[in-house]
Amino acid sequence: MTQFCGNIYGMIFRSFRNNSVWKRGEDAAAKHMKQNGCKILKRNLRLGMGEIDLLCEDTSSGTIVVVEVKARLRKVGDQRRVDPEANITAAKKRKLRTLASAVMKKDPYRGRPIRIDVIAVVFESGKNSPVELRHFQSAV
Repeated sequence: MTQFCGNIYGMIFRSFRNNSVWKRGEDAAAKHMKQNGCKILKRNLRLGMGEIDLLCEDTSSGTIVVVEVKARLRKVGDQRRVDPEANITAAKKRKLRTLASAVMKKDPYRGRPIRIDVIAVVFESGKNSPVELRHFQSAV
């Protein structure tokens, strides 16, 4: 029984920690998009086939921007490169294109230009601010 409880606790703790990194990554990405002239239209937009992390509007061009956020945690002092964006697989790209297409069929987005961006965010353990943030425009 003790082993079972320990495993459940570990799963819950890891899930909470990962969700925290994920949430902080989305917050950092939203802040970055705002600082770069975008308006946040929706966060965690759920559609039948999946979820869009951030749906934005580039206010300078009127372009609708679907943003996929990938966030990872790196241990303090670890100098190895962390590439969250490497987790955008061919299947994920297809799904993002499908999601973007579904959004563009809805008013008020119909007929507007669209692009799909990826934002990679890296945190170090114990730090709330990202140590790296990379924005890939029109990545998909």
